[in-house]
Amino acid sequence: MAGRGGHAYTRAVKLPTVPDLCLLLVRTDYSDDRAWHAALSAATAIYDRDDFERIGAPLQPVESPALSNLSPEELVALPREDYLGEIAVADAQTMRDQTVLFVDFNELNEQVGRTFRSIPSEVEPIVANLSLANMDFADFADNVDSDGIFRGF
Repeated sequence: MAGRGGHAYTRAVKLPTVPDLCLLLVRTDYSDDRAWHAALSAATAIYDRDDFERIGAPLQPVESPALSNLSPEELVALPREDYLGEIAVADAQTMRDQTVLFVDFNELNEQVGRTFRSIPSEVEPIVANLSLANMDFADFADNVDSDGIFRGF
């Protein structure tokens, strides 16, 4: 990016610490506030579909105009207050179809920046399993449909 006079500058944003058993939901598209609220509601809704009681996905929304239009690679490069294994992202596609983009931040698995999308009803089990380390990012990313969207096992 270039500032006044064509000098390069970096975005002054740091990804916050994630609460326990939660995932950050980073908003990168600011074109439609209604679509954002609809996508957030869909991602955190309670979907009663399994044999266990659901409570809705524990997502911590992160909003800042400095995050506008950042790619997964740019998000991974942002400074962080603390360790992040992965994040959820509400990007332009999320605003169109409510699928949530997940981005791998785990430097130990050598797949930093890997992504997959999920339908809203699968966001809660993904967040729960990643937060509890029952499953890892690849378990979901390796089980997407041909369009790159995770719809469940």
